[in-house]
Amino acid sequence: MARLPVPALALCSLLLFAGPAAAASFDCAQARSADERLICSVPALDAADTAVGAAYKTLMGTLATDETARGFARTEQRAWTERRNRACGFGPGAVAGVTDPGVCLLAELTRRSRQLVALRANPALGARLRTVPVTKGQPGTRLFIQAEQPDIADPAYPGAAAFNETIRRFVAGEIQTFRTDAADLPKEMESELILTADAYLPAPGIVSVQFVAEGVQGNGFRYAAAVTVDVAQGLPLTPAQMFGDSPWLATATAACRTAVGPDPGMAEVCTGPDLQNPRTWRFEPDRAVATLLLPGKELREIAVPFRPSL
Repeated sequence: MARLPVPALALCSLLLFAGPAAAASFDCAQARSADERLICSVPALDAADTAVGAAYKTLMGTLATDETARGFARTEQRAWTERRNRACGFGPGAVAGVTDPGVCLLAELTRRSRQLVALRANPALGARLRTVPVTKGQPGTRLFIQAEQPDIADPAYPGAAAFNETIRRFVAGEIQTFRTDAADLPKEMESELILTADAYLPAPGIVSVQFVAEGVQGNGFRYAAAVTVDVAQGLPLTPAQMFGDSPWLATATAACRTAVGPDPGMAEVCTGPDLQNPRTWRFEPDRAVATLLLPGKELREIAVPFRPSL
């Protein structure tokens, strides 16, 4: 789980409005651990934790007759809490040197709330999704890799093995590319890759996974890469397959030009090959999002309307 940046406004909110809070997803009167005490003392964290609790409760409510799925969802929620705490400097195995645990918690709580909301598009499948951590090396050493690898935890779910293998290969490919590039660096130079993943369920039997990579390899880098998978077949899908007969490329190009403005240098991004690359696109139930890398390591999202054609 990456230590993701939080917008400056959110950081200011943490600093300016710190004080007693009372509506977290757990009973603050019973808070014992350091992370719980921090959440209960800062209203912004309290609100974010409450949103996670509400999203989780709603997801579980849609699974009232599927106790198997509920069991997988409970297990993953507990695992996520442990990953969150380690990433933000709390508990056993905590990451050392976290600059601001409160900012880290806010980022992770906000992201988890979005994840849980996204899973409700197909709760029977969404509840069975989990994150498998993949770690190579140690922080501060010659090579450190920390990746999130989504998979379907229920081996009995149709297509689980094929989907899991497709995602495993995708993550392995990202790691291998990073390793290959790192091998060309001087031995004294550290290389770090943090790869996070969020899953979306745009249509029955379809999972779209958005990866974001951040790290250092000589210089700092960022990029986004997505893969959309037909679960039953374990096959990646192209934008053309997902959009069908709609004029999606023209629509996306126009939206891109609007987003990046009139600068000719920036507009070239909209007419290059990126918009046709399946790695650029993630799909949600009501929109498709192309994530483009702009100058200055900015990741810009270009959203267009989407209705499943499969």
